[in-house]
Amino acid sequence: MSGDALDLLTRELARQKAARQAAERLLEEKSLELFQRNLELEREIIERERIEATLREQAAALSKVNAELEQFAYVASHDLKAPLRTVASFAQLLMRRHAQRLDGEAAEFLGFIDAGVRRMYSMIEALLEYARTSRLPLRSTWVDGTALVDAVLDSLRTPVEASRAQIQRAALPALWGDPVLLHLLLQNLIENALKFQPAGQVPEVRISGGEQDQSSWISVADNGIGIPVADHQRIFALFQRLHGDERYEGTGLGLSICRKIAERHGGTLEVLAAEGPGSRFLLRLPRPQGAGAAETDPRR
Repeated sequence: MSGDALDLLTRELARQKAARQAAERLLEEKSLELFQRNLELEREIIERERIEATLREQAAALSKVNAELEQFAYVASHDLKAPLRTVASFAQLLMRRHAQRLDGEAAEFLGFIDAGVRRMYSMIEALLEYARTSRLPLRSTWVDGTALVDAVLDSLRTPVEASRAQIQRAALPALWGDPVLLHLLLQNLIENALKFQPAGQVPEVRISGGEQDQSSWISVADNGIGIPVADHQRIFALFQRLHGDERYEGTGLGLSICRKIAERHGGTLEVLAAEGPGSRFLLRLPRPQGAGAAETDPRR
């Protein structure tokens, strides 16, 4: 072999050796990088599992606390009815038996006691109703939305006729839920639409509905006094009222009950910004998917 060929072969071997060493160094670097990344992923997985376990524990604890609070509300409100009845009975007894002996101020004070007891009794009844909506098991089935609203309007025939309300009801979608609870929800919304009106105004209530994104929706709109945007969330809180008893009677629990029912069905209830006078409430309920749901959907 000539000197030039030997020199060329030597350089080629050196080049291959350098390339192999560079490849080995790169492999080591990538292996180390991959090892470190695997360690990071393992730590992330461990941390995520720890966080998920903590969240599950907190959710279980919160669920237990909520159940205990609902039980307390139910028992406390139930037990409070007896002493209230006693106070009301003795106040009425005093007014009946000793009306002639009482001066005007004393009679007025007894009237305040009687009115206060009646209001407290109404609040306790509403609180019991709120607790029941959480305690009763859901008996979900397909409900004809049109027939359901017609039944609600029939139960509200007296206030509708008394107020000469104009009711517009479009054809409504089928709803998946508990018929009794959904009746209560829609009855509350329509009652509010009739009640919260300027003095002397004829109520106009528009009820519409449809289907969108695997859910059914029903809208209840009115021409009443409306709700300020700043109070759109506040009105769903317990005992929150925007107006005093001297203007509109109520306990401040009706909309809380409505939202609780919607949430128990996996749905939502919100008040929307009105384009004109009045307010508009929108109920959305999920539609179950699958063959079983299709077989029982009354539209099919």
